Amino acid sequence: MLKIQASVSKGWLNRHAGFVFTDQYYFDPIFRWKQDKKINHFVREQFPNYAIYNMEDNLVQANYVKENQVLVGAIQPNMILAAILGARFSFFEDKDSDVTGRPLEHISNIQELPSLTSILEHSLVKNLEKQIKMIRKTYPELRVIPPFFWDESGRATIHGVITTSLKLTGDNILMIMLDDPNLAHAIHQWIVDAYVILIRHFAALGNLTITSVHVGECAGTMISSELYNDFVIPYTSQLGDKLGAVRLHSCGISNHLIKSATRIHNLKIIDTGSGTSILKIREIMGKDFEINVFPPVEALLAGVPQSEIISWLNKTLSENQDGPLQIAYHLEADYDIQNGLAINDELKKRGLITVGRLY
Repeated sequence: MLKIQASVSKGWLNRHAGFVFTDQYYFDPIFRWKQDKKINHFVREQFPNYAIYNMEDNLVQANYVKENQVLVGAIQPNMILAAILGARFSFFEDKDSDVTGRPLEHISNIQELPSLTSILEHSLVKNLEKQIKMIRKTYPELRVIPPFFWDESGRATIHGVITTSLKLTGDNILMIMLDDPNLAHAIHQWIVDAYVILIRHFAALGNLTITSVHVGECAGTMISSELYNDFVIPYTSQLGDKLGAVRLHSCGISNHLIKSATRIHNLKIIDTGSGTSILKIREIMGKDFEINVFPPVEALLAGVPQSEIISWLNKTLSENQDGPLQIAYHLEADYDIQNGLAINDELKKRGLITVGRLY
């Protein structure tokens, strides 16, 4: 089975339609819902025959999206954790939001972390709770999608432990793993416990059943397989045990991590960047294992001949050996739209997909 799903970035929307993304977009769910309706209409007009949507890159499942869904606290998960620890949000009209500050940059003792029981008392969490309750009361026709979720599927979304600890400490975590491994383990355990507490809390508030978890270990490729085995695998396995089936994301070339990843409990999907050997994943995980992949940035840029993206597609399909595969891409402001559409068109020409939208 082969699927394709694409999305447009905030930078692309700003350049092509003038949409802006201020703090109100992130902290006023009804304002965001109304703006997203306008964006959805614009994207449908631009791509009436393509499965290209206004959605967070690679996190939303289009078949679980409905027009009455209103996102509360739709902020990247490691940013929520950073804000709880004292970082400040930064918002930009023409691109994704971020945080300023590394709240654990100088951590030297696990006692410096707040107690897990205090997390749910943080003002950010309380404000998000109030928004959920307000929307339910004032807009009963709307379906609240709570923080850490992006659709009605029940798939929670977080960043992996090394990706989160890099957000919280900066690159200090790389030295902490070597110089003070006990502290690194304690930080990663705190991150897992904090995510689980928050996900379960907001799932209950949003009347969602947790079905699985997307673990965005974007920075995993930066470390060796040995460090990955020690500082990532045990904690991602805990997430699989506590939250359900794991969709493991890894940016870029991740060949050195594939064997390690197979040890993760309840691993159901590997979502990987271009350059990673699809053949190697298929050989290790078998023909029925689901693989998600996105094309190389270099082949999507303006000025690059479409032959490059078709060459990548040919190699990907060959290595996949007809197993379950999803291809995804996210249109950035400096991409050539036609290079992305060439993937859809080629798959349609070969009879591997049908052109069409889900919403």
